[in-house]
Amino acid sequence: MAPRMARDLTHLARSAGYQVVELTQLRANRWLMTLSGPTGEITLVMVQARPVVGAADVHDLAEVARLRRPALAVLLALGGTFSATAQQAVMELGGVRMRLCTALPSVKADVLPVIGSALNQVR
Repeated sequence: MAPRMARDLTHLARSAGYQVVELTQLRANRWLMTLSGPTGEITLVMVQARPVVGAADVHDLAEVARLRRPALAVLLALGGTFSATAQQAVMELGGVRMRLCTALPSVKADVLPVIGSALNQVR
């Protein structure tokens, strides 16, 4: 992993109030962060650094979240947006608490920044 990007992602997470438990580069433009909140809850954040994040990325995060069972899974489009198919995929998935975000939400935020008004927590 490029040291600068690892440092930037760690800084981003800490600025939002999280402790970085693990940071792994999965691809040239994809990272998986395991973050811990102040009460110990685990948040998985899959970071995608490209212009458009699609449904395949949503399904990849859902698979990891099903295995690790975090309190929350976040797909973060770093400098990009989500395709309509990505938004649809989140709504269709069941059993995974997942959010699509363009900014890492603060650990203290009551409402996470979500793409699209129809997208809410998937139960």
